[in-house]
Amino acid sequence: MTRKLTLISGIAAAGAAALVLSACGGDEPPGPSGNGDADTDSSGSGSYSVMAEWDGCPALSDIQAIHDYMGVTDWGSNGLTSTDIPSGMDGEAFNCGAVLAELAVFMQDNEATADREIPGTANIDVGVAPWDSDAEATENFQARVEQLQTALETGGTEYSNVLEGEFEGDWDETYYYAGRSDVGYLTNAIARKGDIVIYVFIDYSNDPAVIAGEDPIFPFTDEEFTDWVLNEYLPPTYADLLAKKESGL
Repeated sequence: MTRKLTLISGIAAAGAAALVLSACGGDEPPGPSGNGDADTDSSGSGSYSVMAEWDGCPALSDIQAIHDYMGVTDWGSNGLTSTDIPSGMDGEAFNCGAVLAELAVFMQDNEATADREIPGTANIDVGVAPWDSDAEATENFQARVEQLQTALETGGTEYSNVLEGEFEGDWDETYYYAGRSDVGYLTNAIARKGDIVIYVFIDYSNDPAVIAGEDPIFPFTDEEFTDWVLNEYLPPTYADLLAKKESGL
């Protein structure tokens, strides 16, 4: 199967971190369907050879850890969206995510217009791009980081309290960008280990209780959330993928 190089091409309006992914034209990528990279695993045990038909949400355990940590109350009108390779917006990765998932609900008391329930919202996308060689994965990681940086620079949204760079852990390469806009907060993280690239793109709205001048109802701060994604979500998620790879899912 030919896998077209599929990269981040932009960031949605209004400060959201929902990333538009579109297939780019060009030559076939290196590796088993391209020009034959020297590092390609020909034994059939490379990650792409094993994971090529994996469905995103089952492979990523229905992103239950994100559900629990963020306090998701509803996955949104479309529910959890699960894609395999090359379905969905990212033709190189299997994905699991949700658009406008509902978080904690703020009950706004209003005698004139009646009480209103105002939920926080989040856009969530977790994806895994498996390859059959470290060289392919390295090239893909670098291209994804470059495209993400370009999208952030040209997307028209200004971010404050920005955290950016590499993050620690048992990875070969990492990059993350986190920051606050007028409408909320985003955390984008990409990591590579061996022949696997894994990424997490999550943005969430401003806390509706804070907007109303009340105590926050989100069970985390911006800094706590980013730290959790980098250090408590990504490592065990990757380890779980490897365990499923060994067992054949």
